[in-house]
Amino acid sequence: MELIIIGSGTCVIQTHRGSPGYVLKLEKEIFLLDGGTGTLRKALEVGISYQDIDKIFYTHLHPDHTMDLIPFLFATKHTPDFHREKKLEIFGPIGFQNFYTNFTQLFGTGITDVVYDIIIHELSENHINFGVWELQTKRMQHSHNAIGYRFEEKGKSFVYSGDTDYCDEIVELAREANILLLDCSFPDSMKVKGHLTPTEAGKIASKAGVDKLILTHLYPPCDKEDILKPCLEQFQGTVFIAMDLMKFEI
Repeated sequence: MELIIIGSGTCVIQTHRGSPGYVLKLEKEIFLLDGGTGTLRKALEVGISYQDIDKIFYTHLHPDHTMDLIPFLFATKHTPDFHREKKLEIFGPIGFQNFYTNFTQLFGTGITDVVYDIIIHELSENHINFGVWELQTKRMQHSHNAIGYRFEEKGKSFVYSGDTDYCDEIVELAREANILLLDCSFPDSMKVKGHLTPTEAGKIASKAGVDKLILTHLYPPCDKEDILKPCLEQFQGTVFIAMDLMKFEI
């Protein structure tokens, strides 16, 4: 597996940090994890086109994580000399089907009238075996029904929390993962409910026993303080501060 950080930021518009969006490459499939404004364009910089995406996974329904769904569907339908035939599976939390219906109805058949199959999966606490890879989800402490994802393929594991506060579920989901991609929105001095701080992120990584921790979903104050030090005081493994277009082998 390979992880590519497309956007390491938040709803705050910045030149160096895009809205949350990540690409996970398995042996035979390419996944998009969340995708706020600009995710699809920025993915082109690392050679990933919307035409390549096999499945999309959403952790929750906030705009900074979902807004590029409409450009994805619109471009897929109207790109000259491109005709998607493979099905598109979209995974999201409970309530995603209603969100998808309302969201796409705003734009009419120019979005939804396609020749390929679009299949929606709503998840909460699930464990699904896809044959060559496995998916596990757990509820996170953020917005209504928010979930985190664990992907496993050929003995390797990757966990993505999406937005979350400290909870036992993320510790359980990340148990002994090779890489944990974790919300770290604000420095310790600016704790906000529903999001993690560096100290909390370090505690989660330590309790879960992960190999590597990547801090992401970084609001501007995180660029002005040393968020690495308090995290490393809790976790003795390897910690990275996410930046757009970073790549990680899993």
